[in-house]
Amino acid sequence: MVRRAPMVQPRARTWVLLLAASQGLGLPSNAQSIPPPPESAAASEHAGLPVTFDQALGLADGSPAVLGAKSAVDEHARLAGSVSSMVANPTLTVQPGAALDPLDNRWKYFGEATVLQSWNLSGLSDNRRRSVATEGKLLAAEARATALSHRLAAAQAWMELWAAQRSLADALQEAELAHEFSARMAHAAAAAAFTRAEAADAATYAAEAHVLAIAAEGEVVDRGFQLAVTMGQGAERSLVASGTLPSPPAPLRSDWPALLEAAGKLPTVVARKLAGDAERARDVELRSAKGWGLGTGVRGTRDYLATWGVQAVLEVTVPIFDRGEREAAPQAAAALRSDGEHREALAVAATELMRALHEVEHTGEVLAAVEKELLPAAAEGARVREASMQAGETTVLEVLVARRAWAAARARRTRAVALHAWAQVKVWMLLADLTLGGAK
Repeated sequence: MVRRAPMVQPRARTWVLLLAASQGLGLPSNAQSIPPPPESAAASEHAGLPVTFDQALGLADGSPAVLGAKSAVDEHARLAGSVSSMVANPTLTVQPGAALDPLDNRWKYFGEATVLQSWNLSGLSDNRRRSVATEGKLLAAEARATALSHRLAAAQAWMELWAAQRSLADALQEAELAHEFSARMAHAAAAAAFTRAEAADAATYAAEAHVLAIAAEGEVVDRGFQLAVTMGQGAERSLVASGTLPSPPAPLRSDWPALLEAAGKLPTVVARKLAGDAERARDVELRSAKGWGLGTGVRGTRDYLATWGVQAVLEVTVPIFDRGEREAAPQAAAALRSDGEHREALAVAATELMRALHEVEHTGEVLAAVEKELLPAAAEGARVREASMQAGETTVLEVLVARRAWAAARARRTRAVALHAWAQVKVWMLLADLTLGGAK
């Protein structure tokens, strides 16, 4: 690459005039302090209702799926409390009849009525209560899992929207400065202070900045709608993430072993275990329904001679042939399948929790490297290139390359901030649910 000698004074003077008119390229005087782009610049004309992080979690908890799961728990509890200890209803059998009396050749009426109550002698009443209680626990665990899943999805979507908005603000600022710089380069080229090729490079850079700004705006709109989807809310306009990023404390490394051992209390794991328990309870219930049974009752009779009679009725069911194998077979198989799913869910939960804990440290290290090394170096490189250009020692293309690197570093910082915050929040939400509700 050919560099200009310092004696090319007309171009140096032109650069001074350009910098004075446009206040440079927007480079910071102090490369160690890079302020984030203003939040107000991130809102597009398509933006709708502003939503804070806490509001996003609250709306996720109020989504139709979460409310439906909670309503299912309440409805099951209401009906379970009404389950009778009697496993069968009494039956009334009436058998009226008529017969022709051979003595007087007249029709006379007779009949009998039987009242019978069946009793299960194989513990069906207790087994039903245990089965319905286990089903209630399963529904509660599934409701917790649904709520946690929606909160995690909403939290991640909100942070992705937050990062996209700040990337848009940075892209809009960069596009505006690039456009002003391109216009002044074109004017300088017309005055023969710069070549037309250099002006074309500046115009290309301005066009690229404009395209990136348009793409960033589209991403903001898409992320805003995605946030509404994760919260289960309808939205005619894209939502806007407002407020600051949450920054919950991370657990100490010394606490990690205990946390991993408690991973089995996470709602998805608890739900898989309770699913197996519920299937086994239904298995026992169905088998006891075909167990020993006793029927007791009374029968009243009247013959055609108008003679009344009363009889006791005793009925015994002996489980010799049908012991409920057909009804219980699907439940027994489902219980074994749920056991396998529970063991897998337990292993996956512990692994995912460990990965989440490591991700907090990893994203923190990446963020620190970007803020302390990459971003200051890129900003300083762009500043030095600009200063060299004023002295006629650097080409326009070199300045634009340095400018692109600095813009990419700023975008990298925004994403790193959001990823680190998401890693912290994910661990915090998992541990909060594990601690507060995992033992239930």
